[in-house]
Amino acid sequence: MREGRVLLTALLAAAAMLSVAIPAEAEKILRRGNLAEPYSLDPQRATGTPENNIIGDLIMGLYTEAADAKPILGAAESVKTSDDGLTWTFKIRDHTWSDGTLVTADDFVFSLRREMNPATAAQYANVLYPIKNAEKVNKGTLPLDQLGVHAPDPQTLIIELENPAPFLPELLTHYTAFPLPQHVVEKYASDWTKPGNMISNGPYVLAEWRPHDHVKLVKNPKFWDAANVKIDEVYFYPTDNDEAALKRFRTDELDTQEQWPLNEHKWLQQHIPNEARSYTALNVTFTSFNVNRKPLDDVRVRRALAEAVDRQAIERDVYGHVYGVEALSILPPGTANVDQSAQVLWVGMTMEQRKADAKKLLAAAGFGPGHPLHLTYDYVQNPDVKRAAVAMQAMWKDVGADIELAATEFKVHYKLLETHNYDLAQTAWVFDYNDAKNMLFLFVSSTVEMNYPGYKNPVFDKLMARADSEKDVATRGKLLGQAAGVIMNDVPFAPNFYPYLRPLVKSYVLNWVNNPRDINRTRWLDMESKPGPQQNVAGTSGGATASEGGFWSWLGSWFSPEAWSRWWKS
Repeated sequence: MREGRVLLTALLAAAAMLSVAIPAEAEKILRRGNLAEPYSLDPQRATGTPENNIIGDLIMGLYTEAADAKPILGAAESVKTSDDGLTWTFKIRDHTWSDGTLVTADDFVFSLRREMNPATAAQYANVLYPIKNAEKVNKGTLPLDQLGVHAPDPQTLIIELENPAPFLPELLTHYTAFPLPQHVVEKYASDWTKPGNMISNGPYVLAEWRPHDHVKLVKNPKFWDAANVKIDEVYFYPTDNDEAALKRFRTDELDTQEQWPLNEHKWLQQHIPNEARSYTALNVTFTSFNVNRKPLDDVRVRRALAEAVDRQAIERDVYGHVYGVEALSILPPGTANVDQSAQVLWVGMTMEQRKADAKKLLAAAGFGPGHPLHLTYDYVQNPDVKRAAVAMQAMWKDVGADIELAATEFKVHYKLLETHNYDLAQTAWVFDYNDAKNMLFLFVSSTVEMNYPGYKNPVFDKLMARADSEKDVATRGKLLGQAAGVIMNDVPFAPNFYPYLRPLVKSYVLNWVNNPRDINRTRWLDMESKPGPQQNVAGTSGGATASEGGFWSWLGSWFSPEAWSRWWKS
């Protein structure tokens, strides 16, 4: 009995000492696997989803995403729309930047003018062409002050449109429309997004960026809704290798991950089915053809390469029916405001018919057994993508095309596409907002860097222009459908799949909502206590965070009913 009381006294003393050093409620730290190293955290330099995941936690636009990714008012507290749909008047919410400076309508005017300034060379500028005079300003034919954005007073922002845009709320959640702190951007120029310089008006602020290791954000105490933000810190780790990321997820180094590896599907379903998610989305993968490089300037070559790929076989034999659905159009199911009747030219043909047709097309273009077609297929370095690329290579070989495979990291791959420095390449697009224009605008002649094939067709351009000026939604949908038909006939790309989103989400991560836009802002997430001891966020054991859970778990075991019984019987 005496031995048990001595031990109990020692344990209570140890607990009292530790309670001084350890806060009553531990900070909530979320570790997110991100698809790739971000290109930039400047909203007007960013290029894709990996940047969007981070920037959307830092800066809040007029609209922001709710937990289910639907648009809700953000930096604006109210909005009024004119009867003709051409003028939107926003009342800016009373809130500040993280340095305490008031966020004003002028911050939006400054940002949108910077986005449209030809000198900025913003890749995504044409996303905002619905704004009055935006295209002319962006092309340098009108001065910046002619852009249809005005701030009659610090709390009022007026946006004028070229044509009615019912999708504007979703569009304004895109980082190209985010406000920028003019006083900071002008002070630091291109260095304004460095840790220590960058300020934000969103739920988090930038604390650290170690290239190719992690980006660390911490909760912004000046965020207007900070009281309802549950996660204290969030780390974004570049994880372009799904298999390596799964290992980190299994050892609790990651709490969420962009996608799980397809070849681990059976294990995941057997062991953690509730953490390995899968659901449909507004996205499409496609093979992009460089139409300005011979012999891909010949539509017969492009069509032959497109027809030769048996996508159903890849989905079945390579991916085991868990990757997605074969794409017969560039527009995924569920795309709003469009006639989706236009499909690929080879729809309805058997695979044998397609192979025979591909060989005939190549022969007509001058290629055959004595003169095989030699090209290079570029793809993102990823095990799942590589398996599909190898299968496609064999299928192309079967029709007489000798295609070399070349893998690079995400950022390098898309730089090749933007500079048109490739033959044919893997490409994917996740919709920024649910409207057919968000896909089709990529192939308008005025789109340069993001028009990866370098496609130009005046017929397509005119249909897109007519759709932009059409007020009737149904008529506009038909025009967009006709434009889709034109581009599918020209084959500057080959639609491949409508892939499922397949994130990994720990069971203790709360409020993650499956949604087709693939957006889950950290602002809405929460965390329960993690089971067992943890490693700290730097990946090494030790420190208060690592030892805290382990100690209290151990201490709890000593104070269990079974332990009490042992002590008093000793």
